[in-house]
Amino acid sequence: MAETMTCYERVEAAWNLKQADRVPVAPMVIYILPYLAGLSFRDMVEDPERLAQAAIDHQDLVGDFIHPVLTMLDHQAILPNSTWDQVSIHWRIWEHFPPRGNIPSAVFSEDMIADYDAILEDGFAAVLFSRKVNPAVFEREVRDWLHYGFEYPRVFWQAWDRFVRETGRCLQMGARASIPFDALIHYRTFPLIAEDIVERPEKVKRACERLGRYEITTAMARCMVAGAGHIPGAEKIFLGNGLGAPPYVSPAVFNEFVYPFLKMQVDLAVLRGFMVHVHLDGNLTLVLETLAHIADGLPRGRVMLDFEKTDMRKAKEVLGDRVCIYGNVPGALLVYGTPQEVDLYCRDLIEACAGGGGFILGSECEVPWDAKPDNVRAVLAAAEKYGRYGHPNRRVHPTW
Repeated sequence: MAETMTCYERVEAAWNLKQADRVPVAPMVIYILPYLAGLSFRDMVEDPERLAQAAIDHQDLVGDFIHPVLTMLDHQAILPNSTWDQVSIHWRIWEHFPPRGNIPSAVFSEDMIADYDAILEDGFAAVLFSRKVNPAVFEREVRDWLHYGFEYPRVFWQAWDRFVRETGRCLQMGARASIPFDALIHYRTFPLIAEDIVERPEKVKRACERLGRYEITTAMARCMVAGAGHIPGAEKIFLGNGLGAPPYVSPAVFNEFVYPFLKMQVDLAVLRGFMVHVHLDGNLTLVLETLAHIADGLPRGRVMLDFEKTDMRKAKEVLGDRVCIYGNVPGALLVYGTPQEVDLYCRDLIEACAGGGGFILGSECEVPWDAKPDNVRAVLAAAEKYGRYGHPNRRVHPTW
């Protein structure tokens, strides 16, 4: 059936809790595209033109929007740009893909923030100049630092601008930021955070407030560099967590230490004209009633909640008239399942969540690099097959 809306129009309708021509679909194809294109991990993070070309060459795996793979440019961003991000997280750049072992991790095994007072009084220089920063990161040439600090972002966004113009698809985001409690887990370590919330809870909250304001303000600036107002989707901030949610923390901890600062970040960005894609790993089913207030006091259609393991039927029930929801075809199904199994899963997900609009069919976090391409294609096909609003042969109910 012919499309009657552009990708961007379709996605915007869902964000605004309206019915588009069909359910938007966008599995998060971050690592599978460079893998299929034969790029090494180094190619993937150092050559944006080749990465964007891989996405152009594999459009059959890309939905209505694409994650522009901010791996090198903009990851766990405690410091202002790609140059210093590399210092703080010290990723190894693997020559092979997939990496032998796993994708490099930004989770530290020892604390980078040994003293809350240091960052509360002196800012994040206390992290940059921590004795625990690996000294090897300072052995690079000055021109390498300058390239990633200034030239790389320009080249990166030129490449993705070309992708948008050649494919007609939009971007998932123009920048990403961390929910502050989650960033503290990375830099403080999980065992120490567990102690801190009992022994010094007010300092944790003060640190979350300062870090949260820093993260979201930096992300807004990055969106402007990315082309907000010019490249469709670049006005969106991808605000994500990893361990700062159930089941890794209790609902009580989430409600006291995570949600208030997440809400603060969303408000700061939306009231300045940006949109916020809140990416929530873990199972948030037990805190959906809290998340139901994420868009309170804000213009409609500026916030989306993206769930990994959360019960999507329950999420639709609690959030369906408040914010758009995104998710959550399992990565394991995309790796080990069949196209027929993926089709059935997507059919049930669409039937549970798409009624009345406000739903985007996607993956639970990212599509694994070793997913079967035919399974990813089955997700895209399911949106067309079952997601047409108002069509007598489709399973989407027009309203609840």
